[in-house]
Amino acid sequence: MQFKTYTEATEYFGIKLPRNFIDTLLIIDKFCQDHQLDTLDFLFELCGLLRIEGKEARYQQTPIEFFPFSSIGSDGIHYGFVIHTLEENDYPSGEICPMDDDGVVLISNTSNDLIQSLVCDTTILDNYPTLFKQLNLINKVINRVRYDANENPLRVSIPDKKDWRFISTKDGVGVFAENKYFSEYHQTKYNLLNREIGFNEYLNLANKMKSLGLYASQLYYLKELYWHEWPNYVVAKELLVQMLDSYEKLNRQHLFETTKWVIDTFDQRYGK
Repeated sequence: MQFKTYTEATEYFGIKLPRNFIDTLLIIDKFCQDHQLDTLDFLFELCGLLRIEGKEARYQQTPIEFFPFSSIGSDGIHYGFVIHTLEENDYPSGEICPMDDDGVVLISNTSNDLIQSLVCDTTILDNYPTLFKQLNLINKVINRVRYDANENPLRVSIPDKKDWRFISTKDGVGVFAENKYFSEYHQTKYNLLNREIGFNEYLNLANKMKSLGLYASQLYYLKELYWHEWPNYVVAKELLVQMLDSYEKLNRQHLFETTKWVIDTFDQRYGK
């Protein structure tokens, strides 16, 4: 483990993740050290977590609001927390597979049962019952549902907040902001039959929202554009640059800085 305290974990991940999640990792790490076990091997056996990592786990289509904490070493799948604002003590978590177009799929809407939701093999639970009692885990693999009855990916939910609004986006994380920054209506059908028309329509809508000071709606259209057009290397970078303005106007410094980092490392990480 690359950190031994919550403060070190915040520095490692670059953001304050839910404390009880970090505490759980630290408890497991200390237990492994005391019993001469490899922490990552232990986590892999228990939850399938190959690496504990933050922004380095990001792929080109990882939403800005999605802050990774681990990857499983298969198909680019990585887990993370959806963090729109920093005023909360807890955040929903999800997974994203860059090899498909589901976007972020729900793991848990709170961090309390996150580890339990990820348990993939209970064999190790039998060997260390004291530890798992301490972690309030049950000796059971939960069959985590990823899709609803209509085969739509399950999404994280954002708690209601007075005078704020949440609208969903194709990347699975949505836009969450004060009502005053949203338009009353949003176009939800992207023209996939003629991508040029679809792109220009959404880009014009994003620009219109910006001119009206509706920065959350501007961000909505930019995020939808990015999700549909991210394979276009040049366009993807241009959209990220425009998102900087939305995050700045919405006073989301952590999202602004994350976007800036993605832009600055884009060439190195994703190539042309």
